[in-house]
Amino acid sequence: MRIRNGGVLLACAAPLVFAGCTIDKQEAKDLVNDPFIDQQSEIREAVLSIKRDIESSNIVGLQAIHLESEKFTKFGPRSFERQDVASTNESEAGFFSSISNAKYEARDLKIDVFGDVGIATYYPEVSFVRDGNDVEVSGRQTLVFLKTDSGWKLVHEHGTVRRP
Repeated sequence: MRIRNGGVLLACAAPLVFAGCTIDKQEAKDLVNDPFIDQQSEIREAVLSIKRDIESSNIVGLQAIHLESEKFTKFGPRSFERQDVASTNESEAGFFSSISNAKYEARDLKIDVFGDVGIATYYPEVSFVRDGNDVEVSGRQTLVFLKTDSGWKLVHEHGTVRRP
């Protein structure tokens, strides 16, 4: 049996190709069970940057974390209707420019990462001054992040205020 040069090349290259496939499978992450520790830290920092932006009324920073996309959505806490990124930015600019002395705590922060998607859930404890009145609010918050070329961006927010 005669093997041509192309056949010899294929016969020699095949083990390398298969070895490469095996290596790729070994490097693949388990999206459900891998904790993605580095990504959790990055999302924790994103949540802390939101806290700092709220406390300093940094409207530009608050808006910069939103994914500029038609896929962005938000529910609550100031509006029952589903909001897109433009209405969210408008609502947040109006609200956070109308308050002062804001303090924000993300209690019991839990971050779950599934590759390029991360979900942060926590109980916000917020206090601020509005129209000369001291206000304290608590609730539940869910933030869904997507890893992009420019860092982690919010693709969905859902906030619920705890009613007395």
